[in-house]
Amino acid sequence: MTNETRRRSSTAHLFKVFYIFGVLACINLAIVAGFYLIYDPTVPMFKVSFQDYINTVPLLMLGAIIYIDLLGMTHFFRKTKTDIFRTSVQYTLLTILTASTIAYFFQYNAFPRYVLAFSAIPMSLMIMGWSILSLQISKQIYSNGRLLIIARTIEDADRMFVKAAGELHRLNLVYLGYVLADQEKDLYWMIDKSSEVLVSPELAEIDKEKIYLYCIDQDKTLYIVPQYSELVLSKFRVIQFSDMPTFLVDNLGLTFQQRILKRAFDVVFSALVLVLTAPFQLAIAIAIRIDSKGPAFYSQERITISGRVHKIYKFRTMIHNAEAKFGAFQSSANDPRVTRVGRILRQSRLDELPQFFNILVGDMSTVGPRSDRPITIGEFEDNITGYNQRLKVKSGLTGLAQISGHYDTSPEDKLRFDLMYIKTYSFLLDLSIIMKTVRVVVHGLLNGTKLYRHSGIPQHNFPVPIDEKPRHEAF
Repeated sequence: MTNETRRRSSTAHLFKVFYIFGVLACINLAIVAGFYLIYDPTVPMFKVSFQDYINTVPLLMLGAIIYIDLLGMTHFFRKTKTDIFRTSVQYTLLTILTASTIAYFFQYNAFPRYVLAFSAIPMSLMIMGWSILSLQISKQIYSNGRLLIIARTIEDADRMFVKAAGELHRLNLVYLGYVLADQEKDLYWMIDKSSEVLVSPELAEIDKEKIYLYCIDQDKTLYIVPQYSELVLSKFRVIQFSDMPTFLVDNLGLTFQQRILKRAFDVVFSALVLVLTAPFQLAIAIAIRIDSKGPAFYSQERITISGRVHKIYKFRTMIHNAEAKFGAFQSSANDPRVTRVGRILRQSRLDELPQFFNILVGDMSTVGPRSDRPITIGEFEDNITGYNQRLKVKSGLTGLAQISGHYDTSPEDKLRFDLMYIKTYSFLLDLSIIMKTVRVVVHGLLNGTKLYRHSGIPQHNFPVPIDEKPRHEAF
């Protein structure tokens, strides 16, 4: 039985219904628990308040079911725990707001709003736990996906495989091999043998179109690396000119309301972080001065919204005058210019802490595209279509590209993440990225302290080119 057949089986449909009932149970259990923890059940007011809650249940459950569909919560196919976390928080907020609205509109005044507020956290945790459990169960339904890579050249196939190999287990995929797009004799036979297809962005547009149409016709799951023109179309409205439908693609950037909310959060959050981390930042500055000669802080020109140039401030992680001694080149994991304390700071991202001052004064935002140096951005704009669109919003201390990429992530892939962030921006997305960044910082700090045991500065270790022989098999 193929994955597509399993997804459409009666077992899969019954599982989704079971999941929906479980979510509804989590909502009501959380609210009922809130009642019993706040009220004494023997008090007459308890019965009146609880009856008002019962009166809201029919409409609340209807709204809850609609939100499950709106957020796609029953679509577990190739979902991750990160997806579950984000949708669970969104779903809880919508459910609490709906319950409050129903109670207000129908004048169920005895239904206390602080019961809803108290039940929000346990409700979110219960829905999250139930969804994660359901995600594990769903893997038995959507198991054994067979992935095929379609590439332009062998070297292109090798690069695609390197990126995909680490995610195969997480996505529950089995790698079948690769095929080149110009091997028309074998191409479609190989697609038929697979269940999921990863298409390289290096393919010609005419080849992509043929492959996409064939895969869709054969019910194959497609993984497409978006180009700039495709990212622009990721969010659109349909406008009809007489009998001709069109996609209305609005300008990139944030609305006035979004900018106001984002700036207000930046001011409050950056001020709070600067105050709370002041003693810690002082200790870092002292450690840097003890570890190597030179100032504790480092400043550098960067470009932010609308091409405006500003200075960012960071803790110094390299030896003093590193570019004069070693030359200017892109930093790597084993950069010989990085000091012992600097390796810990880079691994944990703590060298970025002084940039909260940049956020406070308005040069940057907490979340946004990574800021580039003026010396490099011109080259990127000349060679990468749409690169200047990153400047539609303020650069960020962290962002989707920063938490999703690596040191050696290509500028093209970073641009894809940045444009995805701008096109799908929401305040909840910012909060999600910040929480992921905190996790990265904690994990990096634990790993970074191990690096301090290795004294001295490593030798030059420039990036090694990809081997000519591919690391995987073709059909």
